[in-house]
Amino acid sequence: MITVEEVADLIRKERRGKLPEGVVLGPDTGLEEVGLSSLQVSEIVFTLEEEHEIEFDAAQAADVKTIGQLVALGNEAIGSDAVGAEAV
Repeated sequence: MITVEEVADLIRKERRGKLPEGVVLGPDTGLEEVGLSSLQVSEIVFTLEEEHEIEFDAAQAADVKTIGQLVALGNEAIGSDAVGAEAV
């Protein structure tokens, strides 16, 4: 299971610990709000895919705007894998 804390840790790593002042990482935090480029978001998605041995739906991953959406999409992929289904 992917957690908000896990994604927050990956964001901190991508941002090298430098978050915009006053930003608190939670499910409603926007990925742009923390200053992530699309490449950095892709790196986070790739890391989650490798660590959890899943594959995100690429079209849905491109539309993710918040930490919570990213967590939900990842957990949806884990659930799909758990029942042996593959994304079409």
